[in-house]
Amino acid sequence: MAEDIRHPVWRWLIFGHIWVALAVGAQTLWTTLFLHGGGLARRYALAASLGAFTAYGITRLARVGSPEADVYVNLRWYAANRRLMYLLVGGAGTVALLLMWPLWPRIWHILLPAAALTFFYVTPFTSGRGRGIGLREVPFLKAMLIAVLWSVVVVAIPLHLDNAAFSTGAIIAYTCMRVPLILALAILFDIRDQPTDDPALRTVPLVFGVRGAKAIAVFLLLCSAAFEVLFLRGLGYTTAAWTILAGYAFAIVLALLAKPVRDPFYYAILVDGVMIAVPLCGWLGTHW
Repeated sequence: MAEDIRHPVWRWLIFGHIWVALAVGAQTLWTTLFLHGGGLARRYALAASLGAFTAYGITRLARVGSPEADVYVNLRWYAANRRLMYLLVGGAGTVALLLMWPLWPRIWHILLPAAALTFFYVTPFTSGRGRGIGLREVPFLKAMLIAVLWSVVVVAIPLHLDNAAFSTGAIIAYTCMRVPLILALAILFDIRDQPTDDPALRTVPLVFGVRGAKAIAVFLLLCSAAFEVLFLRGLGYTTAAWTILAGYAFAIVLALLAKPVRDPFYYAILVDGVMIAVPLCGWLGTHW
């Protein structure tokens, strides 16, 4: 359980969402490897990482005074470190805003639709009879929406900032290449959340069971690995096309071992860490 995480470093990485923020940065920087001029995209990578830390921090700080705060260990951790987190979240948000401000005219038309999709998903709309309506009621949308939004943030926007002016079709194609990886990881988190998820969400494990969800996740990881290998070979990164497979092998092992009841370190560090491990393995191959 989450209470088993006692080391302060792991608590900061997990409860403080530093690890997820680093994953955002790693995925974005992996995209910049293939750009003609990655200066603006690297600036955006830092802003995106700080922005992710800020977004998670705001949602947690908004809940530390709620009745449910005593139930969740991460909210209790936030409450215990409230003053420091206010400073860190405020500082990270300010720096992210300053970094993003010059880029806003070039990316607002991508970020705003993504923010709108997120809003209409997390807002619990209900009908007059109390029946849930809106995006949350669409089967399988939870994992797919996460995968698409992540891919837009870490792929579509950096490509749009490149000096080479990628076509809309190319941006969409490259973005879709990243979707299977994020979708597979989102399905693994749905396995973790299966006991507590509302059946109305119709997540993959709720529909296909844990074994079926794991099989789908492994298939998606194999597809993503194939995309990466073909892409890297096409760019002449032959060594990286091999080293990146180590990251995917790590991800597949985690998928096969996934189950609803596991210690939080497994999901929050190892599964989330796939988003860092894959680009790291690829990057090592490009510098071999």
